[in-house]
Amino acid sequence: MKKQISLIVFILLAFIFQSQSPVQPDPLKTKNMLLKTNRLLGMTHMAVKNGKTYTGDFGKGVQYERYAKQLYLAKEYKKAAQYTYRAREFANASLTANKAKPTSDGTFTTEEKMIVSPLPEIADLDKELKEQNIPLPTDQDLLAGNLDITL
Repeated sequence: MKKQISLIVFILLAFIFQSQSPVQPDPLKTKNMLLKTNRLLGMTHMAVKNGKTYTGDFGKGVQYERYAKQLYLAKEYKKAAQYTYRAREFANASLTANKAKPTSDGTFTTEEKMIVSPLPEIADLDKELKEQNIPLPTDQDLLAGNLDITL
């Protein structure tokens, strides 16, 4: 009887700990997420330059990615992963608006989804960007220069 109770308790504890956050962000996984988003934003840069459809999503994606880079360098990997994930969503929206198809860098893996979970709302992320004084560049301004997102 004691063995059965111990086994049940062990299984319940394992389930509880596993459901908290199955994949923890670490420096390498987070860096790979940022690099994937950087490549996608580079592609988006060319698509906006050629398509000339300025929705603001490209600028928003770059803003989020710049802050994700700062968070990564500050070793805040979970938040960096969340910001780069949202940056990728903005890049995908800009690509679609400019009639370009995202590459595989525009997709999200199951592991990435688990790393960023729970994903904060855009309004909450925007509020933090404002508090941190992270400027929002326009799509047009970004066409002329460096995106400043490389690690």
